[in-house]
Amino acid sequence: MAASRGSGATVRASRAAGRTAAERTSGAAPEGRRARNKRDKLGRITRAASELFREQGFDETTARAICERAGIATGTLFLYVRDKRELLLLLFRPLAERAFARLPVGLRDGEQLVDGLVHLFGAFFRIYARDPLLARVFVQELFFRSDQGAEMRALSRELEARVARIVDDARARGALRTDVPARRQTAALLAHYAMWIQLWLGTGVASRRAAERGLRDALVLQVEGLAP
Repeated sequence: MAASRGSGATVRASRAAGRTAAERTSGAAPEGRRARNKRDKLGRITRAASELFREQGFDETTARAICERAGIATGTLFLYVRDKRELLLLLFRPLAERAFARLPVGLRDGEQLVDGLVHLFGAFFRIYARDPLLARVFVQELFFRSDQGAEMRALSRELEARVARIVDDARARGALRTDVPARRQTAALLAHYAMWIQLWLGTGVASRRAAERGLRDALVLQVEGLAP
C-alpha cells in the first residue's frame, strides 16, 4: 500500500509538472506569434512605403495608400510610426546600421585623418546615392527636425560618436591640437559633412561627385587649421 501511495504521488507530481510545462509553453507561444505578426506587418509597411515613395514620390504618397498596399488598417500604421516621415527612418536605418558595422571604429593603423573621415562620410554618400530623392527628405529629418524620435537621434549620435573617435585617435597621434576641446573639433568636422550633403541633396547646387570633392578639400583645410 505504501508503494501504491508513493506511485500515486509520483503520477500526480508528474501530471502537475506536465501542466506547469504546458502552461509555460502556451504562455510563450502567443508572445512568439505576436512578435512574428508584428515583424510581418512592419515588413509589409516598409515594403509598401518603399514602393509607393518610388512610384509616386514622397509628398504624393498618403498614409492611406501605404496601408492599403500593406493590407492593414489605417490606424495600425500609427502604432509603428508617428507619421510617414518616420517611415524613412525604417528604410534608411538598416542601411546605416550595416554601414556602421562594416566601418572601422576610429582610424586604422597608418590611416591619415582626412582619409579616415572621408571613408566614414563616403559610406553615407553611397547610401544616399541609391535614391537621392528619398535621401533628400531623410537628410532634412536628420539635420533639421527638432522633434526627432529616439531612433533618429540614436543614428545622429552614432555618427557623431564615430567622428569623435577619429578625432581622439588623431589627437593621440599628434595630428590635431589638444588646446582645442575635442568636442569642438568634432562639431567642426561634422559641419563640413552636413554642408556638402545639403549642397548635393538639399539645394542641388553640387553633384554627388562635386560634393565629395568639396568635402575632402574642406576637410583638408580644416585639419590643416587644427594641426599642432
